[in-house]
Amino acid sequence: MNKKFILRLLLLVTVSLFFFNSCRTDEVTQEEKRTEREKIEAFSRFENNLASQKKSQKGSSEYISYHEPFKEIIQTFMKNNPSYSKRFNDDVGEIYFNLRSITYGETTKGIAYPIIKDGSVNAVLVGLVNPKRDWVNFIVLKNNSPEVQSIITNFQNVYNSSSIVSRGGQPEQTEDILPIIITVYGDITGPVNHYYQPYVDYGSNGGGMSGGSETYGGAGGSQTQNPQDPKNPCEKTTGIITNATVKAKIDELKAQSTLGGEKGVKFKVDGTPSETISGLAHSVNFKDKTGYAGGYHNHTPTGIPMLSPNDIDQLLGFARAQPTSNPANVNNAYVGMVAPNGMHYVIWFNGTYQDAVKTFSQEDINNYKTDYIELESNLTDEAKNGMTYMNGDGSINHLGVEKLFFETLKNMGLAGKVNLQRIESDGTVKIIELNSSNQPISTTCS
Repeated sequence: MNKKFILRLLLLVTVSLFFFNSCRTDEVTQEEKRTEREKIEAFSRFENNLASQKKSQKGSSEYISYHEPFKEIIQTFMKNNPSYSKRFNDDVGEIYFNLRSITYGETTKGIAYPIIKDGSVNAVLVGLVNPKRDWVNFIVLKNNSPEVQSIITNFQNVYNSSSIVSRGGQPEQTEDILPIIITVYGDITGPVNHYYQPYVDYGSNGGGMSGGSETYGGAGGSQTQNPQDPKNPCEKTTGIITNATVKAKIDELKAQSTLGGEKGVKFKVDGTPSETISGLAHSVNFKDKTGYAGGYHNHTPTGIPMLSPNDIDQLLGFARAQPTSNPANVNNAYVGMVAPNGMHYVIWFNGTYQDAVKTFSQEDINNYKTDYIELESNLTDEAKNGMTYMNGDGSINHLGVEKLFFETLKNMGLAGKVNLQRIESDGTVKIIELNSSNQPISTTCS
């Protein structure tokens, strides 16, 4: 019997197309021409020293483990972010470096580690570094799907083995490795039914520990910096809606709003747009938010002209996707909405990174959406509220949708963590807040 405890598993992982040469889109290829990032120092140093390192052999092919650079950047990140580290350990567990997978991939390199909590394997951390070694993505796998449970069980079996128990888990041994075969799919859409990522938005390759040289240190060379962000929230919004490229996309979404069906566009800090994303009748998923500050989408003639619980949840996803080198970066995250009746709103994340890691299950979102629809119905019930929240034709007015938004935000436990702005037809930006009577009031940006 093989004493090296070599096990084989099948792990289905959703990975951004950015990481794989064979799956790159034209959009990504063009983006790489526009932006040059520094290599992550740990990986650059490791690969520069490969010639002097001892190389193990697996069968007839040469094998090199990338355990050391992955371990280095994980431990450095946890040391530099103690509050995140504490939350990670409390909620998920401790990453166990003594047991890990082999390094898989030809250009993209990946590795997996078990996460131990209360003496058992509670979850699995998968790390992926892209071919250019300038971005690393981390995914936490923990749910009841057969695939993930099989991985956890096999890690647990090796963790419980006499070889590891007799050593008390120390020191690290290269023979205690767990090969994992990765099957890469370009995209998996739909609800979260396979993967549990408490620190990374589903379908996103940003946030949490994911990052580039700005998070883990660069190896020298050129790096395109983002332009200086305006500090004033009014300036931020004005900068977005007056950007010619952004405005053109917003105008497209305004036209779409009269047709039915939602579409969306993501924007980088400098206003560079993504391809237009087609959604469903009353929702659109921005998907991978890596490298994007926020996004805009349209609502429809039969929809409610205000950002919904799902939109608020996606705002948190954009916040988690911002670079972690500066804590204030999370406040660059925004989501805008345009509706066929001329209503135009933008929400900005106003909390901390720890506020942004708040996650909701699909059941949570569905319940919040039910409450959202019920409240809108109550606000437009003349017997209950008169015409306070209605236009003459019975449709909900500005005051009504703003009241609806703040009540929804409170219901989701995010009161004070999200700012609301209204954009008038002439481009005037207004900040919407609650007064002492819990009623929305507007202040024009100066």
